[in-house]
Amino acid sequence: MKRLFSLLILSSGAALVCAEEIQTLDEIKVTGKRDDVSERRESSTQKVVVDRREIENMSVMTVADVIGKLPGVEIKGDAQRARGMTRDSVSVLIDGERQSSQAVLGAMGRLPSGDLERVEILRGSSAEYGGSSSVTVNLVMKKAIPKRSTEMRVGVGMRGNELNEQLAWTENGGEGGFAWSFPVGLIWNNSPMSTQLDRQNSAAGVRNLWQQESGSALTKLGHHAISPRLSWKNGSDSFTVLPMFFYGPMTRNTTSNLSAFTNPAAGTGQGYNGERLTRESGLSRTLRLRVEGEKHLGDAKLTARTSLNNNRRTSDTWRDVYSATNVLTQFSDNLVSVDNEWNSALRWDQPFGVNMMSVGAELVRLQRDDQQNFSGAEARFIASSRDGILWVQNDWSPQASFTLTTGLRTENSALNSNGVSQQHTSWLPSLAARWEPLDKWVLRSSLGAGLKMPKLDEISNAAVPSIGANTPVEADKRGNPNLRPERSVNFEAVLEHYLADNAGVIGANLYVRSTQDFTERHALLEGTRWVDRPYNAGSAQHWGVELDGKIRTDSLGWKGASVKAHLTLPHAQVNDTQLGVTRMARDTPNFVFSMGLDQSLPKLKSTYGVTLQHSGRSATAIPGEQWGYTRARTQLDAFWLYQITPQYKVRMAGQNLLAADTVRQNNVTAAGNAYQLSNSERGYRGVMLTLEGRL
Repeated sequence: MKRLFSLLILSSGAALVCAEEIQTLDEIKVTGKRDDVSERRESSTQKVVVDRREIENMSVMTVADVIGKLPGVEIKGDAQRARGMTRDSVSVLIDGERQSSQAVLGAMGRLPSGDLERVEILRGSSAEYGGSSSVTVNLVMKKAIPKRSTEMRVGVGMRGNELNEQLAWTENGGEGGFAWSFPVGLIWNNSPMSTQLDRQNSAAGVRNLWQQESGSALTKLGHHAISPRLSWKNGSDSFTVLPMFFYGPMTRNTTSNLSAFTNPAAGTGQGYNGERLTRESGLSRTLRLRVEGEKHLGDAKLTARTSLNNNRRTSDTWRDVYSATNVLTQFSDNLVSVDNEWNSALRWDQPFGVNMMSVGAELVRLQRDDQQNFSGAEARFIASSRDGILWVQNDWSPQASFTLTTGLRTENSALNSNGVSQQHTSWLPSLAARWEPLDKWVLRSSLGAGLKMPKLDEISNAAVPSIGANTPVEADKRGNPNLRPERSVNFEAVLEHYLADNAGVIGANLYVRSTQDFTERHALLEGTRWVDRPYNAGSAQHWGVELDGKIRTDSLGWKGASVKAHLTLPHAQVNDTQLGVTRMARDTPNFVFSMGLDQSLPKLKSTYGVTLQHSGRSATAIPGEQWGYTRARTQLDAFWLYQITPQYKVRMAGQNLLAADTVRQNNVTAAGNAYQLSNSERGYRGVMLTLEGRL
């Protein structure tokens, strides 16, 4: 707390100096700005825009938190998913750049949410973005503007009983055609965790093991970033340099109390079975340099970008395990992982009468070096990928109410993991149409092919060993060097109705996705260890309906309010070639629902908002092999914003106000034995008080 108070005093003093400077600035007027509803209506593709105001109303700390609160997006573990698809179903771009390195993307996700200008949610296949994921999220970061100004955010809050602090400070300036921005983000995030685990094994229908674990942990994360932006403009041409440095230390201390039943068949004789103390220390460091430029040649526009990314992650773990007789066994693990990525793209846009032709090329190279030491057993794994992409796309608009978009994308990808190589080339056509047959009614449809290459994590043989036990429900995790890419065909049909006076929109979307070489994770016994790897299970079909709406209620008599909602009803089926059965896809939810309300109260100089996210029960049912579920979960968040002065406002935000827990159960049958693992993770409420200033 002393650390934050010191920063607050410094920031307040600097703000006073900046305030004196800014009084002499000339007024800048902005005209002709489209709102998010207009942009959605006029877009030739399926695009939903989350603007700066909506991002602020989410009242979250990081960019990753923003992604987790987007309509139709769920957080499952450390990843996002959409439409009930568990693997890489949300593709995240940063200013149009697709990050191959998940580590670099993770570092970008830990930047302050205030660095975001807006978020674009794209659905449907296109030559520009491909069709590998069901949803594409494009994070549009703030740009430098030639105006002397200061933005600051100082926050302090609690998650459970743990203190969280945040300082985000941005200085902007420039003169003439030069603009600069210097954002600094410092976040100290302390997260408690409390888990209850129940482990049961059976042989020939008789339970022969019953153990329980009660765990408590405290994770301390630092999200510290400096990300300057330097921009030069000459008329409509521009050149921008975007360096970034991210420093993310981590410590975690976990205590697990173990118990077991002496008579597991009868469930009697529960007693002390030992204790496990785990200490972890890690660091993630990312260096990034992106250079981009834009050149106008008559009606045409040439855009180019390139970025160099380096991420280094280290992790040291020490475990003290006490047996039921208090015999101590000690383990130590050390991991070092380095990602190097080069990412570049070139694009040409040229209008021809009623046509807009776009041509693009991308080249991405990524190499990962993993070095592991598990209690003296050393191993090294090197994996790499190369993606070359060419695409051409044309928007034909013979009249304002109709646009036909045709495109062709070719992807050539090569993967290598410890000497095992594979290369794939695909030609991916796409077709989309937008038609406004009646005023305020828009029909959209798209059909296209997609190719989803495995990630390096999925092909690398680097191990993540299980800790408490090694069974099919608690297996080691590794990649599969022979994993083939998924090939899909995607169809979407959309109906949108726009309300009078641009008051909002109501939409319905039917989607169908057919996938060959569909990938799911599966645990098999390899020697004496159970190992969970991704495998190509067969073909799969995903289909469903999405309903969404956003309404500004002024015309209904509710002044200053807006209501939004999103509902996904997913279905999935897998033709499993390994088992020879047709079954449901693993971990498919019944539905995913979100809604939000916010209202401006001018007389009170305030704005408030409430958001709700509900994930329906997710189930897995594979005859004779696996059965499990994740219990339905509801998260409720709220905020109140008060305008103190024209420059300052204070925000009180609450997260997970219902303290929703996460409850899972997994049952696997293998070789006549049955394994059951039940896990409950306690949900903690969070509150944050933030002072925000713009000078």
